[in-house]
Amino acid sequence: LPICNAIGALSLAVGNTVLPVSEMNFVPTPVLALQPSASDFGNFSLQSVPSGPVTLTYEALTCYDLDKQVDGCVMDEIYYVPAAQALLSGEKCGPYLDNCNLEHPFLSKAIIAAGIAVFGNNDFGWRFFEVLMGTLCIPILFAICWSVTRDSTLSIFAAFLLAFETLFFTQSSIAVIDIQAIFFALLAFMVYLANIRIWRLDRITLAGILLGLSALSKETAIFLVAFLVVYNLIFGAGGRKSKWFSSIRLLVVVAVVFIAGLQLYVTLFGNSSTTTFVDDIRYILSYGASLKCTPSGCGWVDPLFKAPITPFSWMTFYSAVGYFVTRVTINPGNYQYVSLGYWGISNFFEVWLTWAWAPLVAFLSYKLWTSRAAVVADVTTAVKIDTPSFRIAQFALLWFAITYFAYVALYFYGRVTYPYYILPATPAISIGCAYLLSRKWFPREVAYVLLGGVFLWFFLYYPDKSFLPAWLRMFLGH
Repeated sequence: LPICNAIGALSLAVGNTVLPVSEMNFVPTPVLALQPSASDFGNFSLQSVPSGPVTLTYEALTCYDLDKQVDGCVMDEIYYVPAAQALLSGEKCGPYLDNCNLEHPFLSKAIIAAGIAVFGNNDFGWRFFEVLMGTLCIPILFAICWSVTRDSTLSIFAAFLLAFETLFFTQSSIAVIDIQAIFFALLAFMVYLANIRIWRLDRITLAGILLGLSALSKETAIFLVAFLVVYNLIFGAGGRKSKWFSSIRLLVVVAVVFIAGLQLYVTLFGNSSTTTFVDDIRYILSYGASLKCTPSGCGWVDPLFKAPITPFSWMTFYSAVGYFVTRVTINPGNYQYVSLGYWGISNFFEVWLTWAWAPLVAFLSYKLWTSRAAVVADVTTAVKIDTPSFRIAQFALLWFAITYFAYVALYFYGRVTYPYYILPATPAISIGCAYLLSRKWFPREVAYVLLGGVFLWFFLYYPDKSFLPAWLRMFLGH
């Protein structure tokens, strides 16, 4: 067949008689596809010779990696979709751990597998629950802000900013593993701040369970766990002993859920070299330690600046990384436009605002601390600063600081740091920006202009702009 796609299914008929595909030499499936350069044949035993035209139908796999010969086409889908398929098949981890992606915990891949089980082995099935969880993060962030502040403007702004954060949207649209961890962490933060109880489970236990699920989705959720523990130690309810006790209890619950989940996974899917959760954790840590910068490279390189994209680039600027981009060329003139483009880039209208709200909240926190620590407490200043809106801003600042500067430290340690590692900090950035833009002293007209800029940036990098005329798509360039 003169086709450049792999083939996932074949059907051959003569007239009205369908020939049994089981008689083919190779029976293609979406998981075991027939490659473009390969051939197939079959010998069919029929009681009578059918008459009529010969009809061949086939499924051309358009989201399939020809080099690795696996499903997936956007960014790291080529690792996580096969891992999800292996879970569904009950396949044990191979000798080199390639079919189970053991460098990350299993839960995110199990969620992708659930989508395949419900909706089929296709791009809709791979991505359904990722899209659902990413979408649900928006009202959850609203609930987090509302539960503390009862400020509808701040809460709506925060939800809007997360909804139109380009990197968060892109990662929520494909079958990868970051958004699942953020989803469970946001639920944990909501439970903690809203003081939600279920049966005998108080907010600490519930938050610990959810953070354990977050860590089972991706191990880097440990930074989100560290944040809530530190926040509880500083701002938690009760005295010093009570804060320490609840923080330790939170860590114990997280550890129990994480260890139990890993042990269940390796019991069902582990190989001879991976039989306990300790083996799994050891592999995760060793793999992470192996991602070191070398003289020849340190992760993704910015094509404009000809330099690696580092955590400092995350907060200043870097060129958009093309996760999956197809272009159309129009002759004469060789004009091009992007017909479909998944881009990895933060919404810098939000990122740059961090340079305003983070120092402001840090300064006000210092001023509040000094007013309380004075020999004669400055009650007026303390009351004026310590509002519910300021408390959620402090929550966001500590959240951002721990989840961002952890990667700054890893970068100085020599580890490769990819730009999407900022994702756990993006909801915190959304809250911080919303705090700044919703202040009474901040001109509301300027706030709306900045929110408009956030939307325009998002629109510029929106994956599918086929509803626009070709000349405008050429002008936009993305």
